[in-house]
Amino acid sequence: MPNALSRLLSAANIAFDKQIESRQLVNDSREIKTGDVFCAVIGSASNGNLFISAAIEKGCSVVLSQCQQQEQHGNVREEQGVPVISMYQLDQSLADLALWYYDNPQKKLNIFGVTGTNGKTSVSQLIAQLLEQLGKKAAVIGTTGAGRLNALTPIANTTPGPTELAQLFAQFVEQGITDVAMEVSSHALEQKRVDASLFDIAVFTNLSRDHLDYHGTMENYAAEKFKVFSGQQKQVAILNADDAQAKQWLPVMTQPVCLFSCKQDVSDNRYFVYAKEVSLTRQGMSLSIVTHKGPLTISAQLIGAFNVENLLAAIAVAVMQEYRLTDIEQAVAAITPITGRMETFSAPGETTAVVDYAHTPDALENALSACRQHCAGSLWVVFGCGGDRDKGKRPLMGQVAEKGADNIVVTNDNPRTETPENIASDILAGIENKQRVQVLLDRQRAVLSTLQQAKSDDMVLLAGKGHEDYVIVGEDTIYYNEREVVSNFFSTKKEGMQ
Repeated sequence: MPNALSRLLSAANIAFDKQIESRQLVNDSREIKTGDVFCAVIGSASNGNLFISAAIEKGCSVVLSQCQQQEQHGNVREEQGVPVISMYQLDQSLADLALWYYDNPQKKLNIFGVTGTNGKTSVSQLIAQLLEQLGKKAAVIGTTGAGRLNALTPIANTTPGPTELAQLFAQFVEQGITDVAMEVSSHALEQKRVDASLFDIAVFTNLSRDHLDYHGTMENYAAEKFKVFSGQQKQVAILNADDAQAKQWLPVMTQPVCLFSCKQDVSDNRYFVYAKEVSLTRQGMSLSIVTHKGPLTISAQLIGAFNVENLLAAIAVAVMQEYRLTDIEQAVAAITPITGRMETFSAPGETTAVVDYAHTPDALENALSACRQHCAGSLWVVFGCGGDRDKGKRPLMGQVAEKGADNIVVTNDNPRTETPENIASDILAGIENKQRVQVLLDRQRAVLSTLQQAKSDDMVLLAGKGHEDYVIVGEDTIYYNEREVVSNFFSTKKEGMQ
């Protein structure tokens, strides 16, 4: 049986007789370990060929070097005794070649790609939770890391590069994982880090203004997102029928399409999942759902109307995977909130705290709106703004907080090298009624003080940290886990009742 390097070279139509034992494929010379294969790719920002010597010094066993001329493809030279194999258009073929190197692990997995401006993390994690409850071993790849949800490993990019992605797939197969829900960024699609053929199901959440510094126009941005769809009959597309961009795409789709909606009846489409009735409570949500397979009655511990949309997308995946509707109902009931995404904490007779990653004006507005839908009493918000970052958004965050909350507590959020008092002052400039504002720059003190002040029917939104477990002060990264702080607060309250 051919070894990993032989498989890759054969797939690239390169004859190479020398037998070389190799470890991992790596395209960052700084990450090379003894025996690795260094992929020297010519990218938009750097030329990997400039780092061949550095990779050899670190112990790589062979180098795959991108060449400029097609006739150079397959040429072999040696540098310091290490074979350097020329490969034409390596930047475009590396994703496929990496999969060959790891013996095509993607063929042993059900892979669900999730793209869109908002909701990628939540939808991918909801899919993984659903599948776990339905008896599968599921992993995620995305913003919060890669792996099983209870054992995530940090990764550098939302969508990893081709060598890291293939390596992750191979690890998942070794671990007995059967299903993978992964976030697919527009950058990854444009840079060919992933190909649509990977995905058994491709989910599109929504499209709004973002990353225009990279893509230039909304049209370009949408075109990159559309690349997640293969157009092949074996791939199912799941589209948000309430999104304007999805409506534009629908007439040109050449593959099976399942529509989901929380606003309209979409039963005129062959495959559909839509919410007929929605009820939001302090504990979560109850939904009456109609699908092409039949009705569903759902209860979920999720906060916010936008999570109705996210949940429908995940349910659509399960329905298209042919799971029984009664099993899906039970699985959804067991779902827990996404880590640091509108994640609720409480205790009997106490306020409800919501930990969320919202750190932009839009995200803060959405989070406050979601909390308001579930809040019977006063709505509190605790937030800050990052230092050494966009100062223009600070007064906007203040405006949003004043409009959406009853009580405001301004605190720190990664002040970095800026003075916390100056950041707070910038936020306060956007708030007209300063009487409603407390400024407590010690974030932990601000959180605990607010939880103590809030009444049992109040709700407290803790915005900005979410899943993060640190705060950056000056040049130092200091451990701070807001979820832990809140959980400990309510645990102490529960113990006091016993």
